[in-house]
Amino acid sequence: MLDFNSPDELVGAVLDQRLRLERLLGRGGLAVVYEAARLDDGSRVAVKILRAEFGDSPEIVERFLNELSASARVDHPAVARIFEAVQAADGTPYLVMELVPGVALSARMNQGRLPVEQAAGIARNILAALMVAHPSGVVHRDLKPGNVMLLGDPSSSTELKVLDFGIARVIDAAGGAQRKTRTGMLLGTPGYMSPEQIRSIKTTDPRADLWSVGILLYEMLTGKMAFSADNEFERITKVLNSAPVPIADVAPQYAHWAPFFQRALAKELLERFQTAEEMLAALDRAARGEDIRGEPVPSGPVTSGSGTASSRGQSQPPGYSAPPPSPQGSAPGPFGSSNTAVSPGSAMESLPSQEPGGTIPVVQVPRRPASVPLTLAVLLALICLALGFAGGFLAARY
Repeated sequence: MLDFNSPDELVGAVLDQRLRLERLLGRGGLAVVYEAARLDDGSRVAVKILRAEFGDSPEIVERFLNELSASARVDHPAVARIFEAVQAADGTPYLVMELVPGVALSARMNQGRLPVEQAAGIARNILAALMVAHPSGVVHRDLKPGNVMLLGDPSSSTELKVLDFGIARVIDAAGGAQRKTRTGMLLGTPGYMSPEQIRSIKTTDPRADLWSVGILLYEMLTGKMAFSADNEFERITKVLNSAPVPIADVAPQYAHWAPFFQRALAKELLERFQTAEEMLAALDRAARGEDIRGEPVPSGPVTSGSGTASSRGQSQPPGYSAPPPSPQGSAPGPFGSSNTAVSPGSAMESLPSQEPGGTIPVVQVPRRPASVPLTLAVLLALICLALGFAGGFLAARY
């Protein structure tokens, strides 16, 4: 099998006597991706090659090659196609995929926050793809900026292709998202994984993808990570135990999105959006300046720092509990640089990290004074009365 200690050295090589590797597109702990030309007709494709350290595991190889079947079940223009799943003569597994001519969303996000129209449009198109994938039994489980390719002008485009449907099953077989490979890279991207997926990827359902869409939209609107940390293991802990910084604190102009993100990033599955259709409807309402129940948000000054959006006369939806305040004056965090090397995209520059604010609000039930049931009270009264009569009788007799 091919060894990828120096992936650039393979540029120019011919794979399986039919594909010339012409440019390195991406690398990571699991696989390496090249732009390639078919020798028979010169057409351009992307080739994703599994790293040699995983080639000795039949389960990993099988799941890697089965990524084709997962992708084929999602027939949507926003989903990148996989043409072939092949095992070369020397045993090297590789996929021949659609070459997407675009810019990774991660690169666009590195330039700062996106306009609300573009951010909402990107989230809308990802959800449209999930509306086809989820009923087909396909859960992506690795949605992140590096797996979304923007087509056209990246400064305004919302047209996109989602890459790597099915790759999370390979990560699971390779040891899970918290494992480091021989190259020192993590598999998976904890900052975009739902809490239940971090705990057990085998029980993940479509709501994990909806969590990832919520994280992506939060970061596109605010220009900051929802769960910033010094390393991925710290980030995992925060995803499991901490609340993201309230959007009113980092982007006050989007304070009316707070109920949307409270549902999108809920730790408990039943409190989260249950389907891509439901999330899309709520997103459209928030983008129109309404709350997620469809009621207009009154205009008025918005204050930041309290963890809530406050406008004159504005009320929150029933059951809404405002997130706690977050530390002020934090510096922007990175959008993350860990790639699974299953999609093109460059690593991103690290910026000072921002700590997410506060803890999850807890509803405390007020204590009530101890009470005695009526039946018991009557019984006690009768006993006391009987004892009183008996005492009086004995006193009179003796």
